[in-house]
Amino acid sequence: MSKREERIEGLRRRGEFERETLAREVADMTEEAERRKARWKTVSLLAGGAAAAGTVAYKLFGRSSLSARLGRAATVLSLIFSMGRAVGRSRRFW
Repeated sequence: MSKREERIEGLRRRGEFERETLAREVADMTEEAERRKARWKTVSLLAGGAAAAGTVAYKLFGRSSLSARLGRAATVLSLIFSMGRAVGRSRRFW
């Protein structure tokens, strides 16, 4: 073999080695990207679920919810009934 052919052969072997190394590194990077993508997908699903649960809880138990309005109405009615009972008891003494 001539020097030129030896040099070409050496470059070809070096190219094969570097190609294999590069392919391995690209595969590793792809796997890492897929792992991170799966992790963020899980995190986003959990965050979305928490936001939905918070919204539902606020609608059910927030300041303007039906249960809050009923609670305020029950408090007012309780005061009215208590006052009526007190008036009724005080009339016994007159």
